Amino acid sequence: MLRRSRLLLLAAVTVPLLLLGSACQSPTDGPDAPAPDTMAAAAVPEPATYADTLALRALDYVGGPATWAQLPYLGFDFAIERDGDRQLVARHLWDRQSGAYRLETPAGEDSLFVTLFDVNTREGTVYLDGSPVDSTTQAAQLDAAYRRFINDTYWLLAPTKLFDPGVQRTFVPDSSTADAEALRLTFGDVGLTPEDQYWLFLDPDTGQLQRWTFLLQDQDTPRHATWTDYASVETPAGPIRLATRHDLRGAPVAILTDSLTAPAAVPPAAFTDPAWSPAP
Repeated sequence: MLRRSRLLLLAAVTVPLLLLGSACQSPTDGPDAPAPDTMAAAAVPEPATYADTLALRALDYVGGPATWAQLPYLGFDFAIERDGDRQLVARHLWDRQSGAYRLETPAGEDSLFVTLFDVNTREGTVYLDGSPVDSTTQAAQLDAAYRRFINDTYWLLAPTKLFDPGVQRTFVPDSSTADAEALRLTFGDVGLTPEDQYWLFLDPDTGQLQRWTFLLQDQDTPRHATWTDYASVETPAGPIRLATRHDLRGAPVAILTDSLTAPAAVPPAAFTDPAWSPAP
């Protein structure tokens, strides 16, 4: 599983990197140590508490542990919508079984970084407009690509990570209502900021994650975002459902995790050739 990384909040709602892992990461902190992000069905325990039951219900809603353990590939876009205008921030393609990753990020109006790397080793090659970059730029871009992988996949996949090592789940009846049950996440001695806290508000019948609140250990004010516009995708491992929109409270900004794909196979060139593009 990926270990926890710190949340990079939106500075004045203009900075596109909003790092949100199982906990968060500041712009100046490096990412936590990597670990494979595969979900073996055996890693999800039998529920021992009502909080475990809620977490498993949330995981089942998005496809269930067996489906996520077997899912071969996942692709999606991470974008920011501001006043109705959608701006692409990153395009992702992930071989979830091997750790191979393709990340495309705009480098200007007509330029594109393509980072081909392994999420387990963080090693790879970075290209700018099809040509390899120099070693200094490559080191910086590989670090940025790994942090974006942590960030963007968590905005998409948080319900699949509730049983990650070190995650402590607590049912919060005082924060629950007839429409949403509150699941509080705190953390053991793992990651960079173990005092971060999250509250996930789940549909009491289906387990659908509707919204969340997060409070960072070095901040006094919690932040809030919705989880809406769920999309269903048929995959070789079974159907999955993921939220594609996250509206930030108090700002005319939404984080989009859309253009979802989960193909049965991807050509090897996708992870080796910067010029590769999927068939239309």
